[in-house]
Amino acid sequence: MTADQLLYKMRAVLADEREGILRFDAVLVARANDAKELVLHELRKTPAAERAPLLAAIEELQPDLRCNQILLAHAQAYLQDMREDAAARERPISSVVPLVRRKAG
Repeated sequence: MTADQLLYKMRAVLADEREGILRFDAVLVARANDAKELVLHELRKTPAAERAPLLAAIEELQPDLRCNQILLAHAQAYLQDMREDAAARERPISSVVPLVRRKAG
């Protein structure tokens, strides 16, 4: 794999991952994660003497990786907020009515 091939493949995978995050599409995010693992597996198989340009190419991907990481953090916080809102709406409303009402004093 050349550095250009690595960049092309990883940029496509990161774009898919970003789309999955924005659409809350777990299947697309999981598929992107699997694709990233395959690329890293190929990188590990590359002889050490040939890795330098590939590692340099990966450094070019840091802004895209950081962007997806930030999106994932925001998505997680958004989902947590939704869970808390749903839990608050599900709290049982007391049906106990006071039998005797006190006069305000």
